[in-house]
Amino acid sequence: MNQEKRPTSILIIEDDINYGEMLAYVLNHLKYEVHLAYSATGGLDMVRQKKLDIILSDLNMPGMSGLDVARRIINMYLDIPIVLITGMNDLSLVKQALDIGISDYIVKPVSIEQLPVVIERNLQRKLREKKMLQENKAETLLKALKALMRALDAKDPYTFGHSQRVVKLAMKMADKLKLDNGQRYTLQLAASLHDIGKIGMPDSILKKADSLEDMEMNKAKDHPLIGSEILGEIEELAEVASIVRHHHERFDGKGYPDGLKGDAIPLFSRILFILDAYEAIVSDRIYHKGLDKAKGLEEIAKNAGTQFDPQLVQIFIETMREFQDTNLENAYLENGKPTALKEGE
Repeated sequence: MNQEKRPTSILIIEDDINYGEMLAYVLNHLKYEVHLAYSATGGLDMVRQKKLDIILSDLNMPGMSGLDVARRIINMYLDIPIVLITGMNDLSLVKQALDIGISDYIVKPVSIEQLPVVIERNLQRKLREKKMLQENKAETLLKALKALMRALDAKDPYTFGHSQRVVKLAMKMADKLKLDNGQRYTLQLAASLHDIGKIGMPDSILKKADSLEDMEMNKAKDHPLIGSEILGEIEELAEVASIVRHHHERFDGKGYPDGLKGDAIPLFSRILFILDAYEAIVSDRIYHKGLDKAKGLEEIAKNAGTQFDPQLVQIFIETMREFQDTNLENAYLENGKPTALKEGE
């Protein structure tokens, strides 16, 4: 997986075309990768399609305001810093914007010298926040994990076993991708908890042997949302909440709940979508007999580029061939605690 440094990706949402193009020209000149949207809806479409590092959005726009845009992005748990561009007469709204979670604001007319300072300040602040949360994460997350996994096991033992098997696959992918310890831990937690939202699903749907009706299917599709809301209540689990929310987004943008596309989908969500689907395909469930593992890989490969990230599919297939003798049925929890896989497991 290519981990090379890429340019900082900035989205500007500005309904004043000339002003937006002026900002884009300046930032392009400063070697940022700039995307420009002239409306709130256009900006949200861009959020669904592009991997973004920071968003600069006008506050006062017709129809949907910059405040509404910020609220929607924050509700997607995408963890992108948002800086509002505001006029002096809009400052009464800034406190409200800061309260909902925007990172910063700048007042028009924007100083060209100030602009990169504001961008870098907010990017660095986000990095520091992540580092702090990482340092405080272990004990809090372990307690949360144990409680949530016990609740999921009580709700549906099959789902609990499925999550454990997905964790096994996730740790093999982590080895292949050479993830560092912090990334491994985050992926492990997300794999463990990706179906935690099924706690809120009625048993009549969760354990139904026949095909689901449309209304029941729509209810079943709520589980990533419910899961992200449960996990989002714990500050240290914000990144895991984002991964869980988006683990059913399709690479072609036709997934749910937010219709994210391509690299706009968090990397670990793209990984989990593949692992979750494969494990479901090869496992016996109430409503179908599992395929053998070779056929399961064929099904995943068949949907590369539409449902799944094609590069990650290739890596997953290589990983499964390397570890084809691995027993993925073993549980990974010891005494209720998450453990890193030992060499050769």
